[in-house]
Amino acid sequence: MTVRPSTEPAPDLIGGSGRTATVAVVCFLAVVAGCGYSTTRLLPSNYRAIYIEPFRNGIQFTKEPDERTGLTTTLPALEETVTRELISQFLIDGNLRVTTKREEADLILDGKLLDFFRQALKRLPDNTVEEYRLNLVASLNLRDRSGKLIFSEPSFIGDTTYLAAGSSAVSESSAVTKLMTDFSKRVVERIIEDW
Repeated sequence: MTVRPSTEPAPDLIGGSGRTATVAVVCFLAVVAGCGYSTTRLLPSNYRAIYIEPFRNGIQFTKEPDERTGLTTTLPALEETVTRELISQFLIDGNLRVTTKREEADLILDGKLLDFFRQALKRLPDNTVEEYRLNLVASLNLRDRSGKLIFSEPSFIGDTTYLAAGSSAVSESSAVTKLMTDFSKRVVERIIEDW
């Protein structure tokens, strides 16, 4: 038995004409192109490396609690934890190379911790706090290698909330880890995206 190739056109698998397929592809490309994603670099091209000065701790741990803060929290070596987390977040972001040598940096970031406190957000009927917010406030200065001030943030804030009671409760130390990540991501975004 001899098999001969068919002279009939191949069936359209999409269920319409070739024109329908073309329109579908064009629509798909228009949607993808309009989604806002870009691979272009936001930073000026002359900024490639950043030096992060070790943060200083200026938190007044001896002040009296007030209505706003509820409780000032103390953590040993908080400034070192912030500095390490900032370096990690810059490494994750990848837009700037982190250098340990100030003279190799195009940008220099310095900061001072000003406040670290916990606020009660939600209470149970027996007045037990169910949810807290942790806040970290710092002053930030970003300079170029010549010392020119690029931006100054006198009260830069990072925060996170956590449940202290109930089945979804987490420890304060876990919440502090989340706070360090939130604060550091916000700093990186401020530096990378605000050009």
